[in-house]
Amino acid sequence: MNHINNTENENRISMKPIEKKSLYLKISDAIYRYIQMNNLQPGDKLPSERDMSSMLQTSRNSVREALRILEDRGLIYVKTGSGVFINNPYGENNSFTIQLTNCSLEEIEELQSALDHKAVENAMGRGTFQEKDQLVSTAAEMVKLAGENLYSHVLDRSFHDSLYKIGRNSAIEQMINKIRSYRFIQQEDSEDGNDSIWLATIPQHLMLAQALKDRDMKIAIQAIDEINEYGFEIAKKRVSN
Repeated sequence: MNHINNTENENRISMKPIEKKSLYLKISDAIYRYIQMNNLQPGDKLPSERDMSSMLQTSRNSVREALRILEDRGLIYVKTGSGVFINNPYGENNSFTIQLTNCSLEEIEELQSALDHKAVENAMGRGTFQEKDQLVSTAAEMVKLAGENLYSHVLDRSFHDSLYKIGRNSAIEQMINKIRSYRFIQQEDSEDGNDSIWLATIPQHLMLAQALKDRDMKIAIQAIDEINEYGFEIAKKRVSN
């Protein structure tokens, strides 16, 4: 009898260990959601590691590693002895604020498309070879994770932040990020707030980054359009339901 059971166990597919990196990415995404959904602003303080580990029901070490991912991507900064704070990518003295009211989804899509086209044009003309190469590396990391059926909001946010930053136009960068934050909150508030739906846009991120490096404007615009059109189609379906 034991021999039969042993044979059955040998024939079973074994369980794969959970990779620590995927765990840290999921925790960093959870913290990113917390930041967005609570509309935390530059300079605002995050809960302590202990409080976050309690909220997320995970170890403080895992929270620490997730915070390191967010810090590496420029979303937060750590003050020793004081805590973790939201970073201000636009500089401490910047007071430029944007508020969109009474806009239809179609109007927002049209605005983002125009801004993104200009941002891509700026990135291609103003970005250095090293900056574009780093964008390709970020996109390649996203593709690798997608191959494991993993999606990271933090990496996606980092990709777009870098894209807008190398375009060197702070007004465009802030306006697009305001729109993207608004759309993120709308999606998270919906019943279909499922991360895996964004895996379909990952190849276009690499296509966009490589096109910038190759100075191929047609392919770059095609890639950013496909990314945006996919996202707005999901938003339109949500509104119509």
